[in-house]
Amino acid sequence: MGGKREMNDSVVKEAGADKNKRSDKRGWSLVWTVFLAILVGLLAASFAKLLLISINFTETFIHQGLLFNFDGSPLMDLAKTEGIENAKLRPFNVVVMVIFGLIVGCMTYYLMPNRANRGLSHVIEDVHFNQGHTGVKEGLAVGAISAVSIGAGASVGRFGPAVHLGAAAASGLGSIFKMSKRERATLSCAGIAAAISASFLSPIAAIIFVQEVVLRQWKIHQFIPIATAAVVAKELAFVLDVHFVIPVPPMPNDVQLFELKYFALVGLLAGGLAIAFNRALPAATAFVAKHLKVDNRIKPAIGALILAAMGFYYPSILGLGGYETQLAVAGGIAISLCVILLALKFFATVASFSFGFNGGIFGPSLFMGAMLGSAVGLILQESGADITSISLYALAGMGAMVAGVTGAVMSAIIVMIEMTDGVATARPLIFAVTFAYVVIYLASENSLLVRQLRSRGKNPWGKKN
Repeated sequence: MGGKREMNDSVVKEAGADKNKRSDKRGWSLVWTVFLAILVGLLAASFAKLLLISINFTETFIHQGLLFNFDGSPLMDLAKTEGIENAKLRPFNVVVMVIFGLIVGCMTYYLMPNRANRGLSHVIEDVHFNQGHTGVKEGLAVGAISAVSIGAGASVGRFGPAVHLGAAAASGLGSIFKMSKRERATLSCAGIAAAISASFLSPIAAIIFVQEVVLRQWKIHQFIPIATAAVVAKELAFVLDVHFVIPVPPMPNDVQLFELKYFALVGLLAGGLAIAFNRALPAATAFVAKHLKVDNRIKPAIGALILAAMGFYYPSILGLGGYETQLAVAGGIAISLCVILLALKFFATVASFSFGFNGGIFGPSLFMGAMLGSAVGLILQESGADITSISLYALAGMGAMVAGVTGAVMSAIIVMIEMTDGVATARPLIFAVTFAYVVIYLASENSLLVRQLRSRGKNPWGKKN
């Protein structure tokens, strides 16, 4: 009996020792991952800066003057002196757009895997099906093609390519240091969060975005490196001046109770618009691929001509549209122009992706949301309604539209609060985003990202999501 007890005690001690060894190994693995996450944060912010420099360089060939280059002057003064209605494209602009379109087509054909563009949904696919491996060359190619696409006037955003670069940087570090599959996937998520944080100076929203959109789960061994990368990227991005700024005029700290129904209306409209956009973009892409029987290297040039026709009298729908988004928040755009720019931006974005340009959807979503919210606020104001601020309606529209397109409900609210550095926007945002999601939920719709994943048979959350 004594021998059996001694043998059992020995087995228990060995099991405890093995458990401690595994715990120590996991602990050191987490420490090492956090250290690499710091490097990922630095690289993601640096790549975001290089992307912005590249975009500014290509934009100088087309987007010249105050209309597209916000120089820090008061937005309302610019609106009065350089009214965006007075601008129009020149023949030189159209020629350069077509040339840049040809360059985009050739770059996509020779540099991209399968000779097709890749976006945020592909990065999510890499996290779940490829152990977080996003090729460094692929990431650099996405950044370069997106910069030229924006220079060609494509209605796309810069934040999606920044995420791709962040994920590629993380994947490269994971390969260099021979990290495990689980560690590399975590590091890829850290790169995504770092790029978002650098773009908006919003580390909390970046962390939540990864958890609710990319992973759809919360685990401590993933959360800590992701949070570390987001914070580091935010600090460096501030120094490098990478982030997108929304100047918000002074607003009351609270809104009146009766006004919340107006923000609910903004959410309902944004939800309907998001559903239309999420359906139109894949449908148009499939239609062009099926019926336009030309070499894919030429398609972006054809798309450039279509974009030039759309934006000839309203060139502010081309490119990033950051200035116009800022102007809408400042209440500097008339109702009729808000509606025109909203409609044109919708179709220009769909056309840009359908004809082979590359970029993100976050920027166009912000633009459309700002125009929608601003239009609602202006209509209410002119009808005699006592509203708090046009800016609140524009911001509510932005948050609701981003939530509807990307499925990032919580992070859409948080990112707008962090970007505007104030809690006055919290209640309007919550109402707008909530009602936008109610529309989407009742219509049994999915975000654009889930639609794209499902179309490739790579939806990691099953058929119902």
